[in-house]
Amino acid sequence: MTSNTVLLLMASRCQPGAMSLTTRERSGAGLAVGAVCLVGGSVAAADRLHDFPLLGGQALRYTLATVLLLLWARLRRHTFVRPTRAQLTWIVPLAALGVAGYGVVLVHATSVTAPGNVGIALGAAPLVIVLVRAGATRTRPARTLTGGALCVAVGSVLAQLSTTGGVQWSVRGSMWSFLALAGVASVTLLGAPPIRELGALTVTTYACALGSAMLLTAALITGAVTGTPALRLPTTVEFSALAFLALAVTTVVFLLWYGAVERLGPSRAGLFNGLVPFASLLALFLTGAGTATSWQLAGAALVLFGVVVSLRPGERAGAAV
Repeated sequence: MTSNTVLLLMASRCQPGAMSLTTRERSGAGLAVGAVCLVGGSVAAADRLHDFPLLGGQALRYTLATVLLLLWARLRRHTFVRPTRAQLTWIVPLAALGVAGYGVVLVHATSVTAPGNVGIALGAAPLVIVLVRAGATRTRPARTLTGGALCVAVGSVLAQLSTTGGVQWSVRGSMWSFLALAGVASVTLLGAPPIRELGALTVTTYACALGSAMLLTAALITGAVTGTPALRLPTTVEFSALAFLALAVTTVVFLLWYGAVERLGPSRAGLFNGLVPFASLLALFLTGAGTATSWQLAGAALVLFGVVVSLRPGERAGAAV
């Protein structure tokens, strides 16, 4: 299913009479779809890095991403604004959880459970985002927003079932998958407040630079204690995976995603995380790292339905930033 097809489905579902998504909302939906497609591909890329130094490899990834972001900022003649202390209270946790933490957890999660299961678990992020935002603002989320998020969560659980009806999970694999889910949700929850004042490029660059420093420090300390090297020369496959994660899944995804958050709001943009199961299953199939079962496809379809339902124009006010 192409991104254009998804957008047409969303637009048709959002039309009571002549009403449709606004131009700004359509562009936000397009940015979100592009971002989650790349995030889905990150599961397959992470599956190729099990034998590469974990902390050092992720530090290299985010260092490359920071350099690319700085080059992009220079081309656009972008001026970086020094964040205030209040803004740093969002950016520092974002760097720790959504950047450094998520990168490490994702690679480890794909080593202890099926990569497809990790990608599908990430589809439950919309429910987490909706519930956390409702609790933080002490407001009741719109019914269609909550219903769509529940569809996304149920679809993600349904997709864990195998073709024989058994559940493909383990305690260890589920724990790491849910930690990856927390990292994905934190990107939206922690990134939304500072980008309203600083912009997506500034917040992304600061978060990647801080995340890289955190990971490099952890890698050096771990190497000194265990005697293992923090880095080594990657193989061709490992270098390709790291390059994809640095360029597509970090530099491009963050800018696309925060552009979507600015246009749709955190809760509605977060619903698009539900498309990650489709993207991850497709990426695993194309790379030969896995195949999709009928249960996984059914769950992914329910996830898509939840996203479409939640974008009804009548619920825009309840989903605003």
